Amino acid sequence: MLSNDHLPARTWEWLKVNDIDLKDANGLLASSAVIEHVIPAGSAGDAPVYIDCKVGEGDPPCSLHNFEIEADADGTVIQFITSDGGKESSGDYVLQNRYHIAAGGSFTLIQIQNLNDGWRFYNDCSGVCDDGATFRRIQIVLGGGYTYMGEFCDLAGEKSRFICDIGYNIGGTHNLDMNYVADHHGKNSGSDIHVSGVMSDHASKVFRGTIDFHRGCAGATGAELEEVLLLDDTIENKTVPLILCDEEDVEGSHGATIGRLDENLILYMKSRGIDEDEIYTMMAHARIDAVASLIPDMEARDRVSEMISGPIERDCLRK
Repeated sequence: MLSNDHLPARTWEWLKVNDIDLKDANGLLASSAVIEHVIPAGSAGDAPVYIDCKVGEGDPPCSLHNFEIEADADGTVIQFITSDGGKESSGDYVLQNRYHIAAGGSFTLIQIQNLNDGWRFYNDCSGVCDDGATFRRIQIVLGGGYTYMGEFCDLAGEKSRFICDIGYNIGGTHNLDMNYVADHHGKNSGSDIHVSGVMSDHASKVFRGTIDFHRGCAGATGAELEEVLLLDDTIENKTVPLILCDEEDVEGSHGATIGRLDENLILYMKSRGIDEDEIYTMMAHARIDAVASLIPDMEARDRVSEMISGPIERDCLRK
């Protein structure tokens, strides 16, 4: 069942953004086969584990892939979610990630979603960080008709950390729904959620970000920030920041920057011979490139760049 679809506290009732109704998806999943994967991600110095999740016309109407991850040292998993059934392929695809990061462990989960417009993608992720453990999540959304993403990180251990960087570029009638929760229990735990996105055409998006300080997490810190670039007047954007606090000795902050490109910047670039459409394209790509640059694996970064702007040529690889 999908679990990360609502705010921990119903504080935005009048905006109707406290949750998203996923009954249809859960109904389909109840009768679908669950495909289990176990990933041993914990051997320091190992190369990243690549997982290509390709969905196409031959797949069942709805399938659930559940990844169980145990990490006790440095580990990285890179998941590419793409379509291979042609532009007309469609369906529902559910990807669940469950993780447990042992004391002192560090785990990075990287996900790049570039599905066709006909697909509904449900991404459900949750786990626990023990003392001194770090969970890092990097997500990039480039496609899909409907995308639902959720995260619940239980910072149970002292000095545990959750670091999340998300980039998205959505257009057409794409609907993107995000719900992220940093659940602080451990003393001196820390969380940092940074979202950078571009919206155009008739796209719609909701971002829910919650930092929840529970009693006993003295010294904990949490921050969240979303930066949204709007390219059209026909988009619908909702940003819902939330800080819950049941402990006095904590520090939390949230913010959002939402708007268009600066007119002076546009005039300057036009004066250098760059037309307006190209300016917007460059700025949109720059937002995604900034998140992609955080990926520690060059092969994965190149694949993201090719999805955005075509094949990559590096001078160092030329004969």
